[in-house]
Amino acid sequence: MNREASFAVVVPFFNEERNAGIVCRELRSLLEAELPDGEVILIDDGSSDRTGANLDEIARNWTACRVFHLEKNQGQSAALLFGFSKTTAPVIVTMDGDGQNDPHDIPKLIARLEGADMVVGARVERQDSWMRRRISHIANRVRSTWLGDGLSDAGCALKVFRREVVSAFIPIRTLYSFMPSLAVAAGFRVVEVPVAHRQRRHGSSRYSVGSFLILPIVDFIGLRWFRSRRCHLPAEPRPSESPIPASLGEELYRRASRRWARTAFFGLALVLVGSFIMLSWKNTDGPVAGKISLPRAERIALLQVPKGQLGNEELHMANGQLLWTIDVQPPGESDMSEVNIDARNGKVVVVRSESPEEEALELAVDNHSLVAQPPVAK
Repeated sequence: MNREASFAVVVPFFNEERNAGIVCRELRSLLEAELPDGEVILIDDGSSDRTGANLDEIARNWTACRVFHLEKNQGQSAALLFGFSKTTAPVIVTMDGDGQNDPHDIPKLIARLEGADMVVGARVERQDSWMRRRISHIANRVRSTWLGDGLSDAGCALKVFRREVVSAFIPIRTLYSFMPSLAVAAGFRVVEVPVAHRQRRHGSSRYSVGSFLILPIVDFIGLRWFRSRRCHLPAEPRPSESPIPASLGEELYRRASRRWARTAFFGLALVLVGSFIMLSWKNTDGPVAGKISLPRAERIALLQVPKGQLGNEELHMANGQLLWTIDVQPPGESDMSEVNIDARNGKVVVVRSESPEEEALELAVDNHSLVAQPPVAK
């Protein structure tokens, strides 16, 4: 254990047996070459694979590294908070154990801590799916506006902060995304620095829609309330400041304007997020989205003409209604039965008899094989 460490890197791992060695080798190379006065806290968050064993093997030959094992998976936020409690270093660094963060960005974040209490990485050219990037972008806009942290990528795992900032954190499951907001609400100075982002080498992300979108929304509402109810010690006025107080009416007007502007933006953002999710789940086949399938339409048609033989089928719009038109040849008859079925709900609209001549004419029209006849001379 390095008791004189000037900073500690806390890294949680959950079922990352193929990435743990890569992450730790990069981190060790960086610390030994550029930052020899740091220590590393590795947290095995109840992994069910060989992640814990791999971390133990790494720590045997790395004196600056300590490993802790949680009995069962508690989540990234709980693992981080546990790691914070295991170091007395004045500066704490956090990063993911999946290899997408580049440890070589740590020195510039530590350097930027001069004049700030927390430095947050902003992932450039983010290597995540399009949907995840869009949801994250919307969530960051809403959070930044309503919680006032002013950051574009608070969910980036690569963060550096002074130890006293830990006192601003509360134990919620989405803490990793709200650390900057809580720090700002407690009066700490938070800045943002661009960092690299890489694709996963092994495995896949374990974030679901619930953990990535629904739970943060629930916690966001709670943090909005918490921020509005948090008490603050009165700040001592600076000698050089001589503020001119605004009139009561002007101040109330400004507060009301800000409140209603934030409410409108938040409502619009929720509508956009909801619409985006619905569109992503919905079949996007244009005007025929949500139609019943052809096999189902054929079964419905055969119920109207038992033991019939299926003929031509067509999906078309008629008077603003999307219809399946199925031709069925009744047994022992020359005329066709044309069954029109509502393609949205499967209800039979009409069943009519069609002569062989009408059927032949329809086929000719469909195949564009009608030949224009010359006009008859009078």
